Amino acid sequence: MNSLVEALATSSLEVINFQKLKNRSEAEAWNDLVNDYGIVYVTSITRTGCSGCETQKPLFQALADRMIRENSGKVKFRRFHVNYAEQDKHDSWDSKRMFHHAAYPTYLVHVKSHVGPLEIYRAVYPSMEDLEKQVRDSLELAEFYKTEAAKA
Repeated sequence: MNSLVEALATSSLEVINFQKLKNRSEAEAWNDLVNDYGIVYVTSITRTGCSGCETQKPLFQALADRMIRENSGKVKFRRFHVNYAEQDKHDSWDSKRMFHHAAYPTYLVHVKSHVGPLEIYRAVYPSMEDLEKQVRDSLELAEFYKTEAAKA
């Protein structure tokens, strides 16, 4: 398992503390995190003290559990967690600079292609139905890039 990722043993959702990513460039982080062809990578970016993040956390977990069960080996769900305090907002600022997001929670969908990770979808606080649709729509694209890579 990638050293950046700390998987929760009882969960299908990998949780990554932003502290482990913040000294990398955006390209380095995404290349390490979106590293296999044929997989749709679904990422939520959350922060301490975010009420919307807390509201969506169990919904995202349920979606991850269900989609991984239905699409074994084809989807990977992750959550980047950013530490935040009124007296120290640096990690939040660094996260926004690195991943170009405006608010929390932000959700992203990526697939690996011959040119590297491709962002397919980005949204702030989407419905889980919309996120699921985007993930399902991306499965075919991930498979296409996997097939193309095998031909090269």
